[in-house]
Amino acid sequence: MRIRALSALIAVLGVAGIYWFLKTDGLLLIGLSVSAGSIFEYARLTFRKEVAVASIRWSFVTLCLALLLTTTLLERPIAAVAQVAVYFLTIVLFNVSRRTDLAPAVQFQGAGLMGFLYVGIFPALALRLLRLENGDIWFFGLLAIVFAGDTMAYVTGRFFGKRKLFSAVSPKKTVEGAIGGLFGSAIAGVVIAQYLPQHTTSATMIAAAIVTGGFAQIGDLHESLLKRVADVKDSGSVMPGHGGILDRLDGVLFAAPVYYSVVSFLISR
Repeated sequence: MRIRALSALIAVLGVAGIYWFLKTDGLLLIGLSVSAGSIFEYARLTFRKEVAVASIRWSFVTLCLALLLTTTLLERPIAAVAQVAVYFLTIVLFNVSRRTDLAPAVQFQGAGLMGFLYVGIFPALALRLLRLENGDIWFFGLLAIVFAGDTMAYVTGRFFGKRKLFSAVSPKKTVEGAIGGLFGSAIAGVVIAQYLPQHTTSATMIAAAIVTGGFAQIGDLHESLLKRVADVKDSGSVMPGHGGILDRLDGVLFAAPVYYSVVSFLISR
């Protein structure tokens, strides 16, 4: 527990220090670096060495990194998204063309397309918040909603949890913990509204935070499913006591598209 708390403190201080000196550019740099790490973790989980040939795994990593950059930096990245998908589908097709069993081709293609969304586009949408008006506040707001919900879910589940939420995927998660997590996200929504009164009210942000927090919890379950299928405890070991990058950001990734859409709407009103 001490190692977990210490590594979290170091991470927070590191982000705060970079933000202090580099502001938004620093956050963008951190975000891209962390997102790149999540791409490598996803590739290890889904394109394992004993299943997928190296050319498929590295093709996914390379194309997903390109997708992350283009989706983050380009105003209209839809053409780049389509190209990346077509390139990967083609690479997989030719890599398995000499095999007698063609079923893995469809599995690889499906895992790749899901990965482009999960660790390519989803984190890019979180980073695109930084380009909006008051982008720093919106970005930290996303993190606050997800992490406040995660913390409250843990505390509530530990002390009051009785009914299993999704035991086949994550045996320790409970219905009570999930409800507590939504409450924690709602509190974060109230705090965010105080910093952005020109864009939103507390009631609006509470509703947005609850929806965002709900999808963050689904993201947590999704990553648990990936690990269970891959038969691993953690997605990586980059943070002592926490596991890998995906272990920490699974909720942020699933919450990002919903939150980005809500924020874009609130700003455009």
